[in-house]
Amino acid sequence: MFNDYPLLEHWKKQSQILKQNKNNLAYVQVVDNTLLVASAYETNEPVLQAIVENLLPLKYCIPELSLVINGKKQKGSGRFGYSDIFILSSEGDNNVILELKYISLVGLINNLNQKIKFGANELEDLDKILEKENEESVLNRSYTYWSKEEKKTNLTTIDEILNKGSNQLNLYMKTISKGKAINYSSSGVFDERVEITKSKPNKLTGFVILVIGFRCILWRGIY
Repeated sequence: MFNDYPLLEHWKKQSQILKQNKNNLAYVQVVDNTLLVASAYETNEPVLQAIVENLLPLKYCIPELSLVINGKKQKGSGRFGYSDIFILSSEGDNNVILELKYISLVGLINNLNQKIKFGANELEDLDKILEKENEESVLNRSYTYWSKEEKKTNLTTIDEILNKGSNQLNLYMKTISKGKAINYSSSGVFDERVEITKSKPNKLTGFVILVIGFRCILWRGIY
């Protein structure tokens, strides 16, 4: 099992809120307020991850958990993976894994207008529309983003991004469930920050958290 660390009161309260109201993540409001300070042109997934990390007890929060997904593959071709945030628990046997996704307003508005730069008013108007829009409409929205791997601009939908995030999270959870990876040629957790020992089965719960702009948050749970 993962080391049995005492859980801080802060995380206990957030866990209780999460269980009682699955449609209202404990840190949604904090994420929302903090992101409003950032520029729409600069906010990205690393910024979102830094915000979420600051909301969790650092001692029990493991960012970028190192995994060997498939030791038979070459490096850069799916051999390794890094879970955004892994949260250790000692209350019961519940551990939590978070997969974070961020959709910029710029990538959404590019599909509605051919302008290269957009003013704050245009971005804020779109942000307010998204806040009141139903989930199905939001998921069907097109989104453009720059792919570093392909070195080109790609077109997708928010629904596709959320589904890919869920699939990625599911893959990470299956890898973690294998326990410790013996070496780079095997599969499992390969991170010195986590000590793994034999025990009764632990429960692992995963959440994909997708933030769109500054006011809209969608999520999916894998139990």
